[in-house]
Amino acid sequence: MKDNLFWRIVWGLVPQPNAARLLGWSFISHNQAKREVCVQFDASVSLTNPLGKIQGGMLTAMLDDCLGPAVYATLGTHEVALTVKMATAFLRPASPGQITGVARMYRRRGDYCYAKGELRNSKDQTLVTASACYKVVGLNPDG
Repeated sequence: MKDNLFWRIVWGLVPQPNAARLLGWSFISHNQAKREVCVQFDASVSLTNPLGKIQGGMLTAMLDDCLGPAVYATLGTHEVALTVKMATAFLRPASPGQITGVARMYRRRGDYCYAKGELRNSKDQTLVTASACYKVVGLNPDG
């Protein structure tokens, strides 16, 4: 459904969340048939650890801002999804710069959605993978 909070953010009708701005989030594409989104992050040096690599918690936040949109893109007008559980696997260090995220919602059972995805560097190498469970809750339509 393309009349929910996610699409309003993508279309610029609602401001981007602060965390998304911090991570340098931008929307690339959505494949409705696959329930898949592609997003990009401009990972700044302010997100690095003492070794100059993107800190693991920041990469996990990026994944949440990738898997979450895969779920959000499918929700109804007055629904949001809250992260309930997330598992992250770090495969290689991430350097500052462009990081692409691809995620797919692969199941919805009642109020729970399940998604998986990955982050890739500019060389198309997989950096981090994750799977997550989201609980769908209703928003009060009056605010």
